[in-house]
Amino acid sequence: MSARPSWLIALMVLAVALVATLAWWDEQREASLALDEFAENQVSLAASAGAALRSRLDVAEHDALALAHPASAADAVIAHSYLHARARPATAKAPDVSSSATSVIISVPVPGDQVIDLETPTANLFFSLGRIERPGERVLLLLPPGASAFQTSDGRSAPAPQVAAALESGAASIRLGGDDAAALGLPARSAWAGLARVNHPLLGRWGIAVVTTALRDRDRAVRGKWRLLLSTLLAAGLVLLFGGLALRERARELEAQKSLALAQLGRERDERLHDQTRTNTVITLASGIAHEVATPLSVIVGRAEQLQARANGDERAGKALQTILDQTERIREVIRGFLGLARGTPLALASVPPRSVVAGAVDLVEHRFSKARVSMESQVDAGLPDVRCDQRLLEQALVNLLLNACDASRAGGHVQVQAARRNGNIEFSVTDHGEGISPAVAARATEPFFTTKGEGGTGLGLAIANEIVKTHRGTLSIEPQPQGTRVSFQIPLAPKDAEARA
Repeated sequence: MSARPSWLIALMVLAVALVATLAWWDEQREASLALDEFAENQVSLAASAGAALRSRLDVAEHDALALAHPASAADAVIAHSYLHARARPATAKAPDVSSSATSVIISVPVPGDQVIDLETPTANLFFSLGRIERPGERVLLLLPPGASAFQTSDGRSAPAPQVAAALESGAASIRLGGDDAAALGLPARSAWAGLARVNHPLLGRWGIAVVTTALRDRDRAVRGKWRLLLSTLLAAGLVLLFGGLALRERARELEAQKSLALAQLGRERDERLHDQTRTNTVITLASGIAHEVATPLSVIVGRAEQLQARANGDERAGKALQTILDQTERIREVIRGFLGLARGTPLALASVPPRSVVAGAVDLVEHRFSKARVSMESQVDAGLPDVRCDQRLLEQALVNLLLNACDASRAGGHVQVQAARRNGNIEFSVTDHGEGISPAVAARATEPFFTTKGEGGTGLGLAIANEIVKTHRGTLSIEPQPQGTRVSFQIPLAPKDAEARA
């Protein structure tokens, strides 16, 4: 017994270690995904900065064309917006601006084989991009055509050979080490640069780099790892602390569950014995009733035959007596069927049209519906295939459903009986609009002797119908409706119709 808790404790420790390992791996993966997302954000910022720079270059091109052909005082205003605006032949060398200057020369070819050199402060090109920069966190770099070093928004030269090489190779982003980030005025921690290229048809190829430190994301990841480690240690301590108490209580619970299981098994055995006893009683009762009914039926048949012989051509009396004989024979067949059902005797199956089953059941209960002043409507889909069944028993099952529906309906009510194809079977259904039943009652409705009718009910109608349906390999279901109840059962098709359907 002492080895078992040791094994359980070892398993708990192993589980805690496994959970910690998986959590650590997940934290690493999330940190990597966060860095990837961080890099994508820098690429998006660089793309936005490139679009803004392209717009600024288009404005410079427009200004150069206006200055090449001055037409109004507005052109003088344009010229004053730049540090210098010089025209030179296209073959002449462009003026030189030292690497320490805070300005950029934009050379714009204009008609007449000339070039307009617009010298503008670097800050002007960054005017609409200034909101992207954040001191100590994010820096914006510009690489003019032909330049060897980047320029910042304040005109400083910023050598960044790794960034320039990545820009030249067409990369979308690059990761910088702590030293490279510090050279750009950022914290000496890893940083990401989003890259964008602006290829202007007249003004050449420009480069944009948005460099952002990953300090916050890295610090956040480190704090997350420490929180994960502390949480794992705390969880492990709690597991080990309460594990021993849980093991002791578990032993008590297992003993209690064992006692409950034995008690439940005894109750289920008693219920099965009770059900078997009740079933045997029903079989015995049915056999006794069949024996006792057989003699009166024989008397009724004999007297009806005597009266039939004395009818002397009275057609109406002859039909009435023949009806008595037919119904008496039906009673005998139904009793034989019930006795066979109770004894497990194989059914006498035949292929029967569903319409015949519905018509036979309706004929038997019409007088009850008329007496109760409840209307009845039968609906049978056209072209239904035959079902393989004992017609008398199946009619009796449907009769039981119809009688229950009639009893549940008030005077002036309506009951509908239908036959249709459902899920590859033939479904017979009876729907009433009476008071309805609750789901709890519906769950017990097919139990023998269960009834909600008080002394007026036997509790056998639905139970017998359910047994008849089950012996036909069918299923019976009871569905409470918003108003009333729908009871249905499905019977498999006759074999040849099932094969044709397949």
